[in-house]
Amino acid sequence: MRRGQGTTGETPVATIAPAFPSNNLLSPRLILIGTVHGDPRGYERALKLLTHLQPDLITVEISRFSLRYRQRQESRWQRLLGRGLQELPAGASEHLAIRRLAAQVALPFEVQAAQDWGRGHGVPWRPLDLGSPARRHLPRYARELLTPGNLQALLTTAADQSLEDFVAAQFRRARLAYLRAPQRLFPAHDGETRRRERFLARRLRRLAGRGGRVAHLGGWEHLVDCRDGGLWPEVQGLKPWRLLLDEADAIPVRGR
Repeated sequence: MRRGQGTTGETPVATIAPAFPSNNLLSPRLILIGTVHGDPRGYERALKLLTHLQPDLITVEISRFSLRYRQRQESRWQRLLGRGLQELPAGASEHLAIRRLAAQVALPFEVQAAQDWGRGHGVPWRPLDLGSPARRHLPRYARELLTPGNLQALLTTAADQSLEDFVAAQFRRARLAYLRAPQRLFPAHDGETRRRERFLARRLRRLAGRGGRVAHLGGWEHLVDCRDGGLWPEVQGLKPWRLLLDEADAIPVRGR
């Protein structure tokens, strides 16, 4: 895997390398894949990258509680969204904020890709996150986010770019953050996020220590080399690889 240095020379950023054999002793035990939640190409990118990397275990930044709750509520959320869109002007479903909300209430593509690729290749996957944030936020979807009033309000927000352009801009932002190692990523008072980062890091270290190759799909923000803490400094002892999901676009299509 090639590595490039940023202008500060602080944090190397991995780039796609040729696929390696599963018995390669130099291959990493842990591969961190930074995603942009709601990426409309995320599912296909994840499948392509997982095929390239051939992990022995996939982990996803979602809690068991969130997964079960979403599976129970998804059909209800989709009905509420559909009813709300019927009250909005034609074309409202293409508004950036509405598309982001639709992605937010759907089963995350990271989960779908982990399930489908794992099933097809006999590889297990695990939800890895803390459940407490989801316990607070997910019940708000039906009573707040998906109400006709909120959907109407979302249409008043700026929509000067498509969801695809928004996601591309987020990946550009991620690359800058990975290269520059910001002083602080989360507010100093955000103790829960710090607990989440430590919790995820402990679980990843434990799973990677069992042998085999672990591929972790999670939001890119959690993989920043933040100088005041975070997940990345906690797992650096494993010498992990860190990728962004859109690097899957650089993998040659078979047969070409």
